[in-house]
Amino acid sequence: MANLPGRGWSGLSRDWGIVVTYDEIISTGLRSGSARGMGRGLMPLTVLAVALLGMTGRAAAAGPVGKTVVPDLAKLCQPAAVATLASRLSIKVTVRELPRAEIPGPYLPGGVKYTPATKKTPGYCQVTGSFVTNPRTGKTANFLATLPVVWNRRYLQLGCGGHCGTFAVSDAALPTITITTQGKPGDIISRGFASFATDEGHAGFTQGAWAIKGPGRIDEDALQDFLYRADEVLARMGKAFTVAFYAQATGSPQRIAYSYFCGCSGGGRDALVAASYFPQEFDGIVAGSAYANMANIAFLTTGVSLAADRSKGARLSPALIAQIDPIVKAQCDALDGVKDGLIQNPMACNFRPQTDLPRCPRDRPGDHCFTRAQIETVSTLLTAVTDRQGDVVQPGYSVSEIQSALLMPPPDPRMPNPWPDTGNPATGASGGMGLLGDVVLRIFTHRNDPDFHTRSVISFGSGGSGQVTGYRVIVPKAEVAEANAAMRMGIGDIPQNAATLIRLNHKLLIWANLSDQLLTPYTSIDYYKRLAKMYGGYRKLQRNIRLFAIPGTAHCSGGSPGRGPGSFDALGAIQRWVEKGKAPDGLLATLYEPNAYGVDFSKPLGRTMPLCKFPEMAHYSGHGDVDDAANWSCPANDRSMLEVGESGKQAGVIQ
Repeated sequence: MANLPGRGWSGLSRDWGIVVTYDEIISTGLRSGSARGMGRGLMPLTVLAVALLGMTGRAAAAGPVGKTVVPDLAKLCQPAAVATLASRLSIKVTVRELPRAEIPGPYLPGGVKYTPATKKTPGYCQVTGSFVTNPRTGKTANFLATLPVVWNRRYLQLGCGGHCGTFAVSDAALPTITITTQGKPGDIISRGFASFATDEGHAGFTQGAWAIKGPGRIDEDALQDFLYRADEVLARMGKAFTVAFYAQATGSPQRIAYSYFCGCSGGGRDALVAASYFPQEFDGIVAGSAYANMANIAFLTTGVSLAADRSKGARLSPALIAQIDPIVKAQCDALDGVKDGLIQNPMACNFRPQTDLPRCPRDRPGDHCFTRAQIETVSTLLTAVTDRQGDVVQPGYSVSEIQSALLMPPPDPRMPNPWPDTGNPATGASGGMGLLGDVVLRIFTHRNDPDFHTRSVISFGSGGSGQVTGYRVIVPKAEVAEANAAMRMGIGDIPQNAATLIRLNHKLLIWANLSDQLLTPYTSIDYYKRLAKMYGGYRKLQRNIRLFAIPGTAHCSGGSPGRGPGSFDALGAIQRWVEKGKAPDGLLATLYEPNAYGVDFSKPLGRTMPLCKFPEMAHYSGHGDVDDAANWSCPANDRSMLEVGESGKQAGVIQ
């Protein structure tokens, strides 16, 4: 494996190098136009610093990149000093404490807090406040900045989660940041990245209530911020803020050498949207477990939620659902050449609920068998959504590690709108992912039309002449088109939109959890297959975009289920690819004990494994411990992940 260390998969190096010369910075930076609109009204030092943003992504041609060390970060990290600095930026920024009643923290007195160094983490300054996203209307979004005492001259933007309104997974100082970036807690600060995040233009963990202005009326400004605009404006504001901050702190000109974006789930969507609509802002982008197409998956999540209540006896108890996975494992575990409790390619399975689940005699419910209605409920989960002509709208879920969370019915199926906008869909609250889907269709697409009800466009059926024949969710083609048009600027898996990123020679690393209990991994896999077809095949596509499928892992590699190692250094991988040209052929992943925040890094569970670039699959050597990555490899030119069996076919995976 050309780009990986030897046995044991350890010893990955980090080399920040030395700074380019002052003359090179001046001559390159002042010619660039990428700092568009920034700098007016700034003091001379920060005018120069902002102009130098044009060097982003070009430092490799001039030489390695050094570090900026702040002599007295605590002195600058004060509300008055930071507010004065921010007031000079061309994008209007207000430094302030976040509103406690509206948004989950952090709550910094005056919007600024200095945290001194510990044994694990260098000192850092955090700043919160708001920035104007639409100068015409004055619309704002909140932001969080984390600025370390030793800056590696790299800018990192962090994606959010769900429909955002929070910094729960985008605060670089919290352990939950590993959900967004993988790696380990504190990595971003210790490595020296200046990181920024936004709540995407609204505060509070509700899924769509923030967009409602009345019957038939929504806040279009707020929707545009959520779909793409808050992140696009933040990319420019965050870079300007970073350069001005470190110029002020050191009394010398500064510049950003490289810019990155990392996100998972809703943040994975943010990352793909950045790659699609403003890839010039980032040299490298990482998109994990992406909520890539909110429009299409809305039909799957609401349909699966409704399926459990479409007829008497259609619901399944958690105990009954738990009986499915052993049946699947018995069929599929050994397909990759080793029976180790891990299904590396669930698409290759031939499991079908209609033929492989034990049926109850006389169709009477039992504790160890399934009725026809229950089997059909499971089928809606694993089978693609199609339109009435049989064309695939949205792939179904993976057959591996089926969980109760996937079959969560709405709280009150008798109501016209059975998903109340309360709680966190990731925890199963309010009918789980059906809540997000209902918001996308009823509020975002149909503009809170009181006469529209999501359930009115959901039907069920089987058969047809297309690829997908199993019992499934069926929706009108016109509804699909309307939802995709309404959400377009927030959709990240439109293949033609990757053209600019490829032309710029920027890099995109995508990863997908193959046992994702919230977002089907097949959306990412189908997207990658379409990219390969459009851009010259897998080998050519891999120059700029690589996909890693992670078997036996839950959403964003956190929590149960499975035996699959899911924690890896995504940020380090994209950095080596961008800055050293070392494209990742494989990523070393480790299995840790799950907890409420993802995983407990103090409790490794003894399994490591390589994650191979798609369409390669990890192969066991046949010797040694299967839990040791040293006994696995990613054979060049392997095409095992392209195998599609009946499970993949019915899930709507492109063949």
